[in-house]
Amino acid sequence: MATLIQCHRLTHSLGNKALFKSLDIAINEGDKIGLVGHNGSGKSTLLGILSQALEADEGEISLNRGLQLEVVEQFINPRLFDHTLAQALTDKLPEEGKDFNQYRVEQLLAELGFGPNEYNYLVSDLSGGQQNRLMFARAVINNPNLILFDEPTNHLDLTTLLYFEKFLQQLDAGFLLISHDRQFLDSVTHRTVFLRDERIYSFNLPYTQAKNHLDAQDEAASARLKSEEKAIKSLAASAKRLANWGKVYDNEKFATRAKSMEKRVEKMEENKTFVSKGSRLNLDLELQVARADRMLHIENQEILSPGEDPVPLFHIEEFFIRPGDRIALLGHNGVGKTTLIKLIMNQYANDKSGDFIKFNPQTDIGYYDQEINDLDGTMNLMETLRARSHRGSEADYNTALINAGFPYKDMTKKVAVLSGGEKARLMFLIIKINQPNFLVLDEPTNHIDIQGRQQLEQQILTTRATLLVTSHDRRFIDHIADRYVLIQNKQLIEINSPETFYQTDSSPSMESIHTKVDRQTEPVSVNDEDSILERIIELETLIAEDHARKSKFQKPKLQSNWHTELAHLNALLTTEPE
Repeated sequence: MATLIQCHRLTHSLGNKALFKSLDIAINEGDKIGLVGHNGSGKSTLLGILSQALEADEGEISLNRGLQLEVVEQFINPRLFDHTLAQALTDKLPEEGKDFNQYRVEQLLAELGFGPNEYNYLVSDLSGGQQNRLMFARAVINNPNLILFDEPTNHLDLTTLLYFEKFLQQLDAGFLLISHDRQFLDSVTHRTVFLRDERIYSFNLPYTQAKNHLDAQDEAASARLKSEEKAIKSLAASAKRLANWGKVYDNEKFATRAKSMEKRVEKMEENKTFVSKGSRLNLDLELQVARADRMLHIENQEILSPGEDPVPLFHIEEFFIRPGDRIALLGHNGVGKTTLIKLIMNQYANDKSGDFIKFNPQTDIGYYDQEINDLDGTMNLMETLRARSHRGSEADYNTALINAGFPYKDMTKKVAVLSGGEKARLMFLIIKINQPNFLVLDEPTNHIDIQGRQQLEQQILTTRATLLVTSHDRRFIDHIADRYVLIQNKQLIEINSPETFYQTDSSPSMESIHTKVDRQTEPVSVNDEDSILERIIELETLIAEDHARKSKFQKPKLQSNWHTELAHLNALLTTEPE
């Protein structure tokens, strides 16, 4: 198996912060790698160095001559906003043969679930999920053998996430991707690279198995360190005792032995087993427990879209939340999940005693907004806590910020310059200080790493929180929720398991996605009769195979594309050369 990228002793810093030192990593043909690390550990920087968008401070990178590399960023390039969907994909084709290979653009867009009426949509008008599918299409259309993905699952709706999961499972090209979604990593990768402590730990295993091995290594390292420190302490005590004896009895032999032992202590200190420092993140919650029958109750209400001309989104026959309920609100993007949450919060802030939503007088809500728009960017950390918290003193806020991973020197830093992960920590810190008895969390995992997600899960479970949450992180939902409500067919219904929703998800069919897009490797040359004949045979085979399927599994749009291309190729064969 060929090595596509070989890195040797890479070292890089961001300002005064060292991200990694003397890092070695190799990426081989066909590798399916998950790159995992705490927020700020340097994952995106390493990806930039691998793609040669950034240059390491020290070290070497060797690239295979046959490397065909593509990079998929977290967000689509703004220069494509004024392109149509079809133009943005055509833009990736080589200039030579671009017009002739237009059928490849339409074919791939169809396979990605786009209808012909959407081909002329401006990229700026596409939804986030559609833009992500476009980025995937741009990455694969020229059949690369390695793709780098920077957090491709962030901000994806479940439909696109499940599609992307199937897409990568069937992709022939190798890839390295950054993700904090444990279920996704387990589904698509077979190798996991942890970036932490300025070094890497690599396992030829998907995430969960790799994490178990890493935890076992950490436990063994901690045990070794404890034993080593005990031996060092004992030897240092003996050296000190001998040195004292040498002075008391004026015995040079004792003094010499004491110095020798001290040198051994120094060497043992230098060679102590390394134990991971872990993440700076310390995410914890302190919540009150409500003594009430119901926290809120909604009965026989139509939920309308926001705006000047609202339209009905869905109907609620009856929905109630009891103390201790942990409810996951499920549904595809656009059905009204966030609308319901914002409606609850608006009613809570302005009309608690109204009839539309009935709140128990004891209800005290702590709210996490998925866009973190609830924070004032002009305030610094300390000002934010003063404005948003109604418990504690100035000293308490100082201590709380330090315990949450914010150093003292950062307390005057403006909220606007914080990273997404830092803003998330600040939001949860406000919740902790205020000690509500009911949490409303809208996509709380978007900006926190895997350790943060696990800490949040543990805190929710141990505090017996009352919870209403939306999240696209399936493992997070599976771990914390004990009730599931689904918005479907314009109704809010309760279901027994989230699998009911996952299994009926209307993600694009993958039957027509081959390991290489439509099994093509090179554009067909208009002057190569053999290539044209080979492609005609291939198209006829595809059409026959599709016709052989049951009608409900056939792909009429693809059949139409194939027939169009077939007619074009047949015309080329029958055209007399000039």
